[in-house]
Amino acid sequence: MAQTPAAERIPRADTEMTAHHYCFFAERQVGIGSAAQAIEPYVRAAGHTWCDVTYVEEGGLIERLPGPKRGKGTLRGFVQVARTLRRRRYDGLFFLTHNPAVFHPWALMRFPTLLWTDVTPAQLDGQAEQYGHTVDRAEVVRRLKRAAVRSTFHRARLVVGWSRWARRSFVDDYGVAEARTRVVPPGIDLARWRLPERGPSEGLPRLLFVGGDFERKGGRLLLEVFREHFRGRAELDLVTRDPVAEEPGVRVHRGLTAGSEALLELYRAASAFVLPTQGDCFSIASLEAMAMGLPVVVSDVGGISDIVEVERSGFLMPPRDGRALREALERLAGDGNLRQQLGHRGRALVEEKFDASRSADTLMSLLRQAVDSAPEGGAETARSAVLRASR
Repeated sequence: MAQTPAAERIPRADTEMTAHHYCFFAERQVGIGSAAQAIEPYVRAAGHTWCDVTYVEEGGLIERLPGPKRGKGTLRGFVQVARTLRRRRYDGLFFLTHNPAVFHPWALMRFPTLLWTDVTPAQLDGQAEQYGHTVDRAEVVRRLKRAAVRSTFHRARLVVGWSRWARRSFVDDYGVAEARTRVVPPGIDLARWRLPERGPSEGLPRLLFVGGDFERKGGRLLLEVFREHFRGRAELDLVTRDPVAEEPGVRVHRGLTAGSEALLELYRAASAFVLPTQGDCFSIASLEAMAMGLPVVVSDVGGISDIVEVERSGFLMPPRDGRALREALERLAGDGNLRQQLGHRGRALVEEKFDASRSADTLMSLLRQAVDSAPEGGAETARSAVLRASR
């Protein structure tokens, strides 16, 4: 069946929003970039402005300056946003994530703004060990950064998390009024991630792992459990950027890009998706696996519990728990009917809750509500709210 271009499948609700013009700023890191790529066609087709915040422009003047790469990246991101803000007057702003918005407080005061993010800095600090993220040692630096993020969240009209986990942090860690928070999960392009036709199971079941950071994503634990309990009973495909040696029953795939045909083919050939991650905020890869009709085994960290219906679309396990991983794989490896049953429910769940067209429509509708509900003298009102929050 021919795929329908995403731009031709724009939800009808947003074709009626021509009275407003919004600007969407989106970071492009791995994971975040996949979420941005999924909603971008719908935003552009609705006539709004889109700006990628990449933090780098090859050969640019900023990049040629002396100094640390991180500092130059921050400056480049500031310029990318500022340049787009100067092009015209917008009715509302959207940021994925809050990071590009932190350095543009007056824009948030001037225009009704929606922030959409998978994680807050407080939560990321909580997973610092897993991510190799350094928490600032100086208390004064920590306080200044926290104050900047808090002010950014309070200036926004709506602060939207990918998960209930992220939403709780807006309220508990940053004091955002719950009424100004929402949950909108990222979506999958279901025309590309289509349910393949799978016949009766032949040969050994194939387990698929997709994780660039092999250690953090739990690849080492999976490999150990496979060696001890499943070699000869299943096959294992590892997609990673890290150096991992192939061995009997284990194939390693490097250099695959998100959404590539080679990666899609691995999903089509797989029997189950396994991601025993030690630290994560969400899992786009798990959504992609479910969209392809695969049962998933994934760690219960970050906002991942919003993705999986336990024993209906897959299994949640505690991080670093080899026994729980083995038990879940034992159930799947020996029961093709169970794999099919969980996989079908996973696909239905993605269609119900994680369709990119629905995510885009919801986000644009929320932004429109933020614009329509903006009070007269909005800039002064925003300043007053920030001053109250900082007391």
